[in-house]
Amino acid sequence: MKKVNLLFFILFLSLCSNSSDEGIASLSGDTTTTSVIIEEDYPIVLTQCLNEEMGYNIATPFDIQDLKTTISQLSNTKDEELQLGKDVNYCISKYDLWSDSSSANPEDLAKLYDENLELAKCLREKGLNLQDPSQEEPKVDLSGLKESKDDIMPLLQECGWQK
Repeated sequence: MKKVNLLFFILFLSLCSNSSDEGIASLSGDTTTTSVIIEEDYPIVLTQCLNEEMGYNIATPFDIQDLKTTISQLSNTKDEELQLGKDVNYCISKYDLWSDSSSANPEDLAKLYDENLELAKCLREKGLNLQDPSQEEPKVDLSGLKESKDDIMPLLQECGWQK
């Protein structure tokens, strides 16, 4: 049973990952900074979360396959396996890793898309060079900007974005 659950967990991580190399900034109200995490760094972010916030001692992985192998070897009992699954899910949710926009409410996605179109337009009017979000990825992509966080935050606030 343990191996079946472990295989299910690894399959879940595999299905949740895609091949995009694009970093997306989150503009959710529960963060105090704008963070950009590119997908190739997801295993590192997940490892850091598990180590720093959940008390694990996992070596920094080389890639997602290395992390899957390491995680598969961490639990010895059913209880440990269940706790590890909860901890991994917590970190994935907290840092919005491998998110699947198709599982979100379509009305919420449409509202987010419309709001972020307006935000992108306003930021361009303030001098930032950025693209409109897409309906597939309705978040504003701040990853390509050369401006610092300290330069961008006042512009975001001027455009009506609330922390």
